[in-house]
Amino acid sequence: MYSSSIYRILYLLYLLSKKDLTKNEIIEEFEKNNIKISSSTISAYINKLKSHGILIDVLKYKNKNIYHFKKPSIQLELNQDEISVIQDIKKLLFAEKNYNKIRKVVRLFYKLVFVTKDDEIRSKLLDFGYFSSLNWGLVRKLEKHCKTKDIIKLDYILPNGGNKRLIIHADDLKIGDWSNRLYLWGALDDADYLSYIPVDKIFMVEKVIQKNVPFKNLNKTLTFKISRKLYEEIKLNSKEELVDLDNNFAVISRPLEDNFFIIQRLLSFCPDLYYISDNKIKNLVKEKLEMIKASYEKEYE
Repeated sequence: MYSSSIYRILYLLYLLSKKDLTKNEIIEEFEKNNIKISSSTISAYINKLKSHGILIDVLKYKNKNIYHFKKPSIQLELNQDEISVIQDIKKLLFAEKNYNKIRKVVRLFYKLVFVTKDDEIRSKLLDFGYFSSLNWGLVRKLEKHCKTKDIIKLDYILPNGGNKRLIIHADDLKIGDWSNRLYLWGALDDADYLSYIPVDKIFMVEKVIQKNVPFKNLNKTLTFKISRKLYEEIKLNSKEELVDLDNNFAVISRPLEDNFFIIQRLLSFCPDLYYISDNKIKNLVKEKLEMIKASYEKEYE
């Protein structure tokens, strides 16, 4: 096989695709694979490649001839219909709320912009709305910390514009159920439950406090009880599961995540909500109800 001229021509092209070489350097590379080749044979092979439209230039450097493989430039061209299809694909992608798929498509499109000079195509490829504004260097760091379950200190941007240091045991990156926003999930301040913070509010990972820390005794399930009458009137969502049902009550469980949505959901069950298993969620619901009560009392004073 190694003595085949076709193999040797392809091997020559492979060598030149990696870097520019002189004839002597080409001969040395062939000899590393126990293949003998002469200077005249190299010239013949290069002429053969040129005859098939493969561009190999001879460059002069310090009185030496250096062979340079001119890689073909690829240009991506899209018409308006194809651009519209790309926009529709993005909408479907966002609706699925699968972060891993979105990340892969974003990276693919960022590569595609290098093979087009059309400004309109480039802008359409790079337009990922909210995801275009993310610091992807930071996102890649967070991905690594989530994979190894590190405890990290973050410089976090507060809503009022100030900054705060947060310590979180990193677990995962997810897109919110109720928005296309990306969130870092983890246990804040040694809590025994998972919570989340928006990635776009993280300024930087300030410090890695501890690497490779497994999660222990995390409370990942919320259980709550509502009246049977209400249960028969509503429809459980995809994350909710009926645990028990009797003549008076329905017991429902769901993952303890996305606190904003959970609290809104539980508030919608009042006054037919009778039990909440997690004390933090219970207190947050009570606070919201007290705020609502206070606003009504103020209105009718």
